[in-house]
Amino acid sequence: MAVLIFGGTFAGVFSLRAVKKDNSSPSKFINDEPWYDEELFYWAQIASVWFVPITVFSKLDGVDVKSSSFYKNTVISKGDKYFTIDNDTMMFAYTEESGMFYFKTYMLRSGTIWVPAERVCSYFGLGFEVLASSAGTAVRISDDKAQTSLEQLLATYNPDLLAAAYAPETTTAKPPAKTTAPETETTEERDIEDISYDRVRFTFEDCPNEYTRELLDVLEKHNIRATFFVTGGGIAAYPELISRMAADGHSVGLHSMSLDEKFFAEDIRNFINELEEENALLDRVIKSRTRLVRAPNGSWSDKFHILNTEYDEIKAAGFVVWDWNIYVPDEADVASIYEAIIPELLSDTAEDPVIRLSVGEHTAAGIDEVLTYLAPIKGRVSFAGITFSEPELNFIGVYE
Repeated sequence: MAVLIFGGTFAGVFSLRAVKKDNSSPSKFINDEPWYDEELFYWAQIASVWFVPITVFSKLDGVDVKSSSFYKNTVISKGDKYFTIDNDTMMFAYTEESGMFYFKTYMLRSGTIWVPAERVCSYFGLGFEVLASSAGTAVRISDDKAQTSLEQLLATYNPDLLAAAYAPETTTAKPPAKTTAPETETTEERDIEDISYDRVRFTFEDCPNEYTRELLDVLEKHNIRATFFVTGGGIAAYPELISRMAADGHSVGLHSMSLDEKFFAEDIRNFINELEEENALLDRVIKSRTRLVRAPNGSWSDKFHILNTEYDEIKAAGFVVWDWNIYVPDEADVASIYEAIIPELLSDTAEDPVIRLSVGEHTAAGIDEVLTYLAPIKGRVSFAGITFSEPELNFIGVYE
């Protein structure tokens, strides 16, 4: 077995392993050619997402990949389209159409960045194909120069995988060993028992709203406490849910009145004034104020970032700012919520996880799936809200 070793800050999502491939039976392809560098520059699947070395894209027609140590980024370009990846955090990317968005990447042992293949292919209009079977999984990335189908390539290079993919279902063809639980299940169970941290903190923002009641029901069902960074509009519209958050033992923090990052960027006092206004509104509902704060899109976004000197003013006003180290994209569906959280919690480098979610249509169902998976560790891992006394986690000063 060849152990895949990760390096860098966000390394080690799983203790991933890949079987060494004989080059006579490749399963990964660029256009009509096998990817023969698979042993060193491997392609791997994390929580159903295929990650590939960024250098793969330089093999495609018209695609260029360049890194800048000065700007600390890597740019994939094709024609007049640019996909910029932040090498500093390895958590964000930028396109002209979408602006800044969450985009998790990893660093390979070779120093090459590993990126979600389908997302990049979709942006540039490249082909991305996957064919799974009991004999392995075939993946191809292609441009307009591809002449043959993935099935034709497998017929030439890996007929066993192709045959397994299209084999009729049968209960007698597989030996008994194949009827046991899938390897991924036993690996996940082993990994979850091996985690070293003793607490997990779920944080929810952009609430309360029409989806918050169901989320509170899920948290009550699993006897889990969380932290809610609420909006001024949410307090006014759903005071009964604010009261329930407090009554159920959750921590409540502020997310501002307007969420207007440009306004806050003009003067940090604009942000502080809104926090004080929102805190007064919160006090009228639950007869208590809070010190916990999360800025819209975090303390360091493309529109608003809090400098150390500005944070001194925020703390002088009585507030502490919290960000996260695990990010779930807004509007994520149930599967995406699970896939954004569980691999990170199983990471060898996970430490005091603080998970960020926006409360949306699928949040309750997604968290239900996550908490069901985490049930075996509830006895030794604390799931509690953030308290005022613990050291805050934030991005302030990281980029100064």
